[in-house]
Amino acid sequence: MDEEVVALYDDGGRPDGSAPRSQMRAQNLRHAATGILVRDSYGRVYVHRRTPIKDVYPAYWDFTAGGVVLDGEDPLEGARRELAEELGVTSELVTLGEADYADQSTRYHAFRYLTTWDGEITPQPEEVAYGAWLSLERLLDGLSDAEVPFMPDTRALFGDWVRERAADHGEPYQGRRSLTTLVEGRWLDRVPRFRGVGTGLVAEASLLPLLAPLVPLEVPDTILLDEEPLRVRHHWLPGATAATADLTTEDGRRLGGFLRALHDVPVSAYAGTGIPDETATRARLLRDLERMFHVVLPLLPETHQTRAQDLLRRVAVRAPAGLVHGELAPRHLVIGPGGLAGVVDWARAGVGDPAIDLAWPLYGAPEPVAEAVATSYGVSDEELLRALDWYRLDPWYDVRWEPRTGDQPTGATRLHDLVDRLDVNAAP
Repeated sequence: MDEEVVALYDDGGRPDGSAPRSQMRAQNLRHAATGILVRDSYGRVYVHRRTPIKDVYPAYWDFTAGGVVLDGEDPLEGARRELAEELGVTSELVTLGEADYADQSTRYHAFRYLTTWDGEITPQPEEVAYGAWLSLERLLDGLSDAEVPFMPDTRALFGDWVRERAADHGEPYQGRRSLTTLVEGRWLDRVPRFRGVGTGLVAEASLLPLLAPLVPLEVPDTILLDEEPLRVRHHWLPGATAATADLTTEDGRRLGGFLRALHDVPVSAYAGTGIPDETATRARLLRDLERMFHVVLPLLPETHQTRAQDLLRRVAVRAPAGLVHGELAPRHLVIGPGGLAGVVDWARAGVGDPAIDLAWPLYGAPEPVAEAVATSYGVSDEELLRALDWYRLDPWYDVRWEPRTGDQPTGATRLHDLVDRLDVNAAP
């Protein structure tokens, strides 16, 4: 095979002759080279280990593809060629600008690029020994570890870019079970607040890709981003969190149709995803009810004790089961320009009583919206009653988990909400 002829560059970043690759390496001549950082649509970076036969930095870790620019070759075309050869990636490139690098092993003018690729990676055996997709945080962990040999030129040319992207996030929002952070204005990351919540997040990442084509509203395209510490990510769904007072009858119609489709999803569609099955969901419910009986019930006024005990008994009775969101509330509905567009936060998904998902839509939403939900869903009288019990039970969870002291305003307010819910009557 003929030896490659490499484009040499002067100190001003302009072409300045050429030389065979072996001569360029032997004399450490200043040349042109490309570097392409490959991310997937979730923001992960493809990181690989170079083969031991590379002529410079053999067996080092790298997080860019690329190589020398050949004599007479346009740098962009050279980047495309190298990317296709090394990783089998053929997506469009975005320029990150030019820069210079020099050390005792190599000197070159760098043409830097970024690309997004969700297809298969096909590493070139002569170039790549092993590779994997890593989050920016895990990549930075590796870069900060002195025991991990990363390419010094890639560190110098792309390290600041990686750190800037990793720092581009908002303040975490504290939900009932997880912390949610907007990342780079494109993704939502969630980490568990409590032990045990992580299992639901992992199951969600397995469930939602299977569920998405089966329901008429958008659900997050969740993936498991990092295992330790556990973090899941999905694309930010454009829109705003639903405000109860602003919901329309059309939103209610869409929500009812969505819930009907969700509850009709066959078992085969979610088997093996890791979501709690009917036995596990019921066991969790009974544990919660027992804790509520011992911790929350004594806090209620005597006028509501009997009513509250009856509620706990009714909810404990086994009901029909299907795939449920498990915690549906306005904060989980995304409103886009055309109205209700998506449903998010599926960490409590499991196989349980479908009436739990009807609780807030039928009893917490404005009456025209609730009627639209009921009509679109085709709710039965039995489901109306079970949904009411779930609606009455919901504030028990807040009181159950909220630290309580005699003078704590938040705890007192939540307890007042619980008592008010016990007084709610069945829908006509």
